Amino acid sequence: MKKNSFRIILVLSILVFFVGVVLHFTEGDPNSFCGALLTPLMSLGLYGLSRKVFLSRFEREPRDTFLDWQSGLAADRLFNIVYFASAICLELVTMGGMMKLAKAGW
Repeated sequence: MKKNSFRIILVLSILVFFVGVVLHFTEGDPNSFCGALLTPLMSLGLYGLSRKVFLSRFEREPRDTFLDWQSGLAADRLFNIVYFASAICLELVTMGGMMKLAKAGW
């Protein structure tokens, strides 16, 4: 991952995270989906962790396999499927948790 790109994504994710927290505490609607704004930062951390595991196991960067049906990319496909499924679950759990916090008065 390139450092400049990562820093830009990190800064934007942090900003969106703080916007989500501010909206959560100021909006007051327990059915708000502002918890979704917290997930870019968390999914960036999830990607970093997943990438480290992939690097330690295969000693190379994971490749994007979207519409790429070359042979020899099974590990990369599995990485992408597991990461995206985990990121979606993380988003759903975060939104549900923020809704429960709002209903509890937080």
